[in-house]
Amino acid sequence: MHPAIRTLAALAALAALQAPVARAQPGDVPPTDSAALLGWLQAGGYRKWARESSPHKSLGPHPVQVVAYLNPPLDKSLAAGAAAHPKGAAAVKELLDAAGKLTGWAVSVKTSSDSDGGKGWYWYEILGTTASGNVVARANGVPLCFGCHAPGRDYVLIGHPLK
Repeated sequence: MHPAIRTLAALAALAALQAPVARAQPGDVPPTDSAALLGWLQAGGYRKWARESSPHKSLGPHPVQVVAYLNPPLDKSLAAGAAAHPKGAAAVKELLDAAGKLTGWAVSVKTSSDSDGGKGWYWYEILGTTASGNVVARANGVPLCFGCHAPGRDYVLIGHPLK
């Protein structure tokens, strides 16, 4: 192999090693079946993700206090300033009452590499923490959700770095 080609190949390999990995690992992506998702949320595994330090008023229409959690792919994508997030990027917002008690969740999961005008995202919101809660959204491309999230970076309104 010509020395110049070998050098270019070595530089490309080094760059690939240094690039942030934004792929979801097992357990980092919430299920997109509403019954499985509710159980997953109740188990609280998302609480290991990067999170905001304290509750605050939602930037969207959620009429309660929220705390956002970002899975590693979304956290890395936002930190890198990416215009589009990778498939598997996800956020969970805990919905809290004035006393700080958990009253529900809002979840977004990018299910396709192309956001497709918000249709490439799975949206889920439940007011309540049990199966008897009021499910407001539970599908890809929910207009109520992607309509409000459209001004965000690839449908994500959460500021970064997290505060």
